[in-house]
Amino acid sequence: MAPLDFLEALQAEIPNAAADITELASLYQRRLWHPLTVKYDALIKQADHPINSGDVPVRVFDEFISDFGSKINLHKFAQFAVHATKSLPAPQPMVDHLQSSIQKLEDMKLAKANQPILFLRMHVAQHKIELGAISEAKAVVEQGKEQLEGMEDVDPTVSASVYYVASLLNKAIGDSAEFYRSSLMYLSFVSSETLPHDFKLRLAVDISLAALLGDSIYSFGQLLLHPIVHVLDDSPFRWLHELLEVFNAGDMHKYDELCTRYAAELNSQPALVANERRLREKITLMCLMEMISSLPAESRNIALTAIAQRTKLDVDGVEFLLMKALSLHLIEGIINQVQGTVSISWVAPRVLTKPQIAGLKGRLDGWISKVSQTAMALEQETVGVEV
Repeated sequence: MAPLDFLEALQAEIPNAAADITELASLYQRRLWHPLTVKYDALIKQADHPINSGDVPVRVFDEFISDFGSKINLHKFAQFAVHATKSLPAPQPMVDHLQSSIQKLEDMKLAKANQPILFLRMHVAQHKIELGAISEAKAVVEQGKEQLEGMEDVDPTVSASVYYVASLLNKAIGDSAEFYRSSLMYLSFVSSETLPHDFKLRLAVDISLAALLGDSIYSFGQLLLHPIVHVLDDSPFRWLHELLEVFNAGDMHKYDELCTRYAAELNSQPALVANERRLREKITLMCLMEMISSLPAESRNIALTAIAQRTKLDVDGVEFLLMKALSLHLIEGIINQVQGTVSISWVAPRVLTKPQIAGLKGRLDGWISKVSQTAMALEQETVGVEV
């Protein structure tokens, strides 16, 4: 069916959208491709518009949009293709339709089609994950990351699609640390204000749990500074935000208090229950890191008994904790068992929250004051040289 004939039939099928369909036909006849793109883009963003009901989106794409796809912005063409697949009944038809759109873009043989093709391939990978074809999805995601690194002036929607699907893949295979990193990368390419509230809440919960459970995640500053974490505050998951704050501060006493206060909420999360021991070990390590970071560089020869008091461990437990921190390269230093001290020369850098930055400012102010006093003392002690 010719595009205009299709629009005429569609107009009869959904008369309450007749005015908008007539405008699309008029723009098509006059070959006003940009206004046509803008008009259709505005229509598909209206979720309750009749043109987005049932199988209409996929039919509009196949019978109308595809006819002039090479004449419009190819990123929009790819986004229209993704919108169309959402009206299909199952993941496999979605994959087939997206593959067809990818083939159309490849047939254009245009360099500017590379990013839209990558965008569509990421959606193919997303549906592969839904189908349980994890190995196929993993291959697509890994290839997509390589392609992304070699591209210049990448559209944010393309970067976001790569990292979002990477996060879905890592969630599917149970890699909490990589899920956490991929999700934060995804959030760096989208505005959280544009995301639906339900989606933001699910994502905030998943990222928070991944931060707690991720083997190599010992800094939550980047997450705590992101607006998405505040979605938890007006939900039944407020306790999760509080838990993140306590972990990031390495506060063992508050941690035990929260575990008592939110026992029911914590026990409702099977992953947290199954990893209770690991969580205790993790916050103890973060307590050690926070303690060291809060000390001036010249005062990092620390008594093991002081660490024991802060971490709620005995001295033997402190020695094991230090060896664990050294093996994970969270700190560098030397344990002196004879003197019962540890000398720390380095602690792993972390993204600081505002309270931590305020503490750092206080230490810098103290250092500046000492330098000023030393300079004044040297000036007073200086003996003038006669010429």
